[in-house]
Amino acid sequence: MAGSTTVGALRKAVRLIAAATACAAIALVPAPALAWDAHGHRIITLLALDGMRSRLANAPAGVALPEFLTQERVRTMVADQSTVPDRWRSVRIDAHLHARNPEHYINVENLEPFGLTLETIPPLRYEYLRVLAVQKHVHPEAWETGETPPYDPARDPLKIYEWPGFAPHAIVEAYGQLVSSMRVYRQMEAELAALDAGAGERVRETADARLEMARANVLYHMGVLSHFVGDIAQPLHNTRHFNGWVGSNPDGFTTDRGFHAYIDGGVLEHHALTYAGLKDGATTQRTVNARDPWKGTLEHVRRAFEQVRPLYEMQKSGDLQKDPGKALITERLRDGADMLGAMYAAAWESSVLTPRDAQDFRRFDGGGASGT
Repeated sequence: MAGSTTVGALRKAVRLIAAATACAAIALVPAPALAWDAHGHRIITLLALDGMRSRLANAPAGVALPEFLTQERVRTMVADQSTVPDRWRSVRIDAHLHARNPEHYINVENLEPFGLTLETIPPLRYEYLRVLAVQKHVHPEAWETGETPPYDPARDPLKIYEWPGFAPHAIVEAYGQLVSSMRVYRQMEAELAALDAGAGERVRETADARLEMARANVLYHMGVLSHFVGDIAQPLHNTRHFNGWVGSNPDGFTTDRGFHAYIDGGVLEHHALTYAGLKDGATTQRTVNARDPWKGTLEHVRRAFEQVRPLYEMQKSGDLQKDPGKALITERLRDGADMLGAMYAAAWESSVLTPRDAQDFRRFDGGGASGT
């Protein structure tokens, strides 16, 4: 008995040492810059769902919000889904991180040496990348002066920091995927409703399963869109000063590498910001072009970017921990939710099926509700 006890104690000690070693190793790995913590993303999502419902409250029958999107359980699911793109970043596959990480930010100041401004970014992702690559090849001298430091490939094993970031493109692309998923939901609902009384049990089960999957896809894409819209509402995701001021710093702003993490979550906790506390003052002022939300997306970036310097000024003065800081962070959360609610409503309104949409669906769908 004593021998087995000793062996058990040794095994427990080994496990504790292994766990401590693993934690130490993880602590040495630089953490990627996130935007808001899960709590902040969920606040934005719940406020946006309120905004979507308010915008569509008086919509005609064909555009009115479906009942399933008002259920409390579904709201909780979308809010949780909004945190998922940050969870993706824990998967240490280089190709995956190379493609996904730059979608969380746009360093507005770093557009200048590429000959771009926020207003002149090409709205197509690969056209944007082509312009960046050509400009850097043709005018390498643009990096010899100014504030943008030369790119050091030795410090960028994932090959992602050479470019300013792709957040606006991620938002608009996620919006398009949401519109598509909503159209599929409408089509699946129509197919199930159109089944005649003679439809077999297997046909009905298949149609019902397809509708369930279509609903799940709507929630998935609502969550992903929420994440990227929420990211950009956080000012530090729009600047090269994303984690402490870099380069020339005549105003003596903080260079603390923990500043970003504090804005993501610490300041929300400090001011006790919650969905319940923010919902009464939420607004529905923002609008987007349902067919092309690019301009609205850039305006969303601009509003957040304009708060970068005030954020650093408040940190320096101490006002970030006081009422002015609470007001700034509250405004950023509400503005992100307002923008997201506008995109949710626009996506739903533009997902109303036309005869061409139904035709395209049947062309891509093949077998239809009864096919397997």
